[in-house]
Amino acid sequence: MKKTILSLITLLAMALGANAQGYSLKASVEGIADGTKVVLVPMSHDQEDPIAEATVSGGKFSISGSVEFPRAVFLMVKNAYGTAEFMLENADITLSVSASKEKTRDGSDRYSFSNLKVTGSPLSDRLFTYLAKRDALDKIYNDNSTRFADIMDKIHKARMANNKNLVDSLSNSEEGKAMAAAEKLFFQTVEKTFTDAINENLDTYWGPLLTLNYYSYLTPEQQSLYNSFSDEAKQSWYGKKVKSEVFPGADDGGKAKDFSVDDNGTAKTLAQLCQGKRYVLVDFWASWCGPCRREIPNVKRQYELYKDKGFEVISISIDKNETAWKKAVEEEKLLWPNFIDKSNVAKTYSVRSVPSMFLIDTATMDIIASGEAARGENLAKKLAELF
Repeated sequence: MKKTILSLITLLAMALGANAQGYSLKASVEGIADGTKVVLVPMSHDQEDPIAEATVSGGKFSISGSVEFPRAVFLMVKNAYGTAEFMLENADITLSVSASKEKTRDGSDRYSFSNLKVTGSPLSDRLFTYLAKRDALDKIYNDNSTRFADIMDKIHKARMANNKNLVDSLSNSEEGKAMAAAEKLFFQTVEKTFTDAINENLDTYWGPLLTLNYYSYLTPEQQSLYNSFSDEAKQSWYGKKVKSEVFPGADDGGKAKDFSVDDNGTAKTLAQLCQGKRYVLVDFWASWCGPCRREIPNVKRQYELYKDKGFEVISISIDKNETAWKKAVEEEKLLWPNFIDKSNVAKTYSVRSVPSMFLIDTATMDIIASGEAARGENLAKKLAELF
C-alpha cells in the first residue's frame, strides 16, 4: 500500500514538474557584436513590450523562463530594426542565425537575419511552413518589380509631371497591360494563399495568429473573418488581438470605449457628449488628410438632415499642429463639437489611419457601424434606416 501511494506521489510530482517546466533557449548568433542586447517581442500589430532580454557574449546568448501559451515572437536587436520569427514554447530550444547590420536613412541600425535554424520546437517548424508561403509570395512580388521596373518608372515620372495622357498611353501599352495582368494575378494569389491557410486553422489559435502574421493591418471589413473563428480561437491571445482591430473602439463586451477630451480646459467624456442624443458619429480626422476633408460634405448633409432628431457628430483631430487644426475647422465650417486628441483617444480606438469613423447607438453604447460602413453612401443609408 505504501509503495502504491509513493508511486502515485512520484507520478504526480513528475506531472507537476512537466507542467511547471518552462523554456530554455540557447542561441548562436553570427554578425551581432558581443555586449549587444537582444530581445524577444510578441508578434503583433501593436507595439508590444519584450517578454525576455539577453546579452550576446561569445557569439551566444541564452534565455530561460516560461510562457503561459505558445508565443510567436520576433527576435530583435534592442532598439534596432529587423526581425527573425519563431515560436517560443515551454521546451528546450536551440537556435542559430546570421545577421548583417546596416544603417537606415535616419541613422538607425537595421539587422537583416538569415539562415535561421530552430530545433526542439515543433511549433516553430509549423510556423516556418506558413512563413514559406509568404516568402514565396514576396519572391513573386520582387520578380514582378524587376520585370516591370522600366514601365513602372515611366508611369511614375508621368504622374509626377501630371501628364495624364502619357500615363494613359503607357498603361494601355503592351507592357503596361502585361504589368496590370501580373499585378492582378499576384493579388489574387495572395488572397487565395492567405485565405486557404487561415481557413485550415479556424478552430485553434493558429487561425488568428496567421491572420496577424499575413496581414499588415486589419479593418472592420474583416469582421466576418473573425466571426468564422471558433470560440477557442476567439478567446486566444491572438483572437483578442484580431478582435481589437476588426472591432476597433469596442471593449470586450462590444461597447464603445469611454474617453475624455479637453473642451477649453474642461474634461468631457464620451458619455457626457452623448447625453440627449440618439446616435453619435465619432470621426477621427486631420487637417492634412485629403480623404477626411472630402468626406466632410457628406457628413454635413447627414448632420443637417438628422441633427434635430438626435444625431450628433464628434470630430477628433489627430493633428500635432493645433493651429493647422483650428484653421481647418474654420475653413470647413464645422458646426458640431470638435476636439484635438491630447489624450490618445485614437490609440484607445485602435485608429491606424484617417478618416476613421464609429457610429454609436447611445441607448446601448454599441458601435453599430465603423470603417467603410460609417462613411459615404453607407452612412447615409444607415442613418436613413435608423431615423
